[in-house]
Amino acid sequence: MKKAPLETVQARLGEYVTSSAKHPVLIVRDGEPVAMLIGLGRRTRTPVKLRTVLKRAWKDYEEHGGIPHREFWKDLAKEVGRS
Repeated sequence: MKKAPLETVQARLGEYVTSSAKHPVLIVRDGEPVAMLIGLGRRTRTPVKLRTVLKRAWKDYEEHGGIPHREFWKDLAKEVGRS
């Protein structure tokens, strides 16, 4: 697993996406983990639980469609406000 600061990943996202096909990339902010970039290529060993969640999410998307970009951010802001 690679570890990279958020600012570096933001500046060079394409390189990290390519790299994530070989191994996950742990993204840190101020030394604390904030996200993980995991490639979804056929040769990538995606954890079984994550693969199950992604398959379920994709099926839901195919059946019900997505939500508009603005609605996503509006809903996210509501969730953050509840925390």
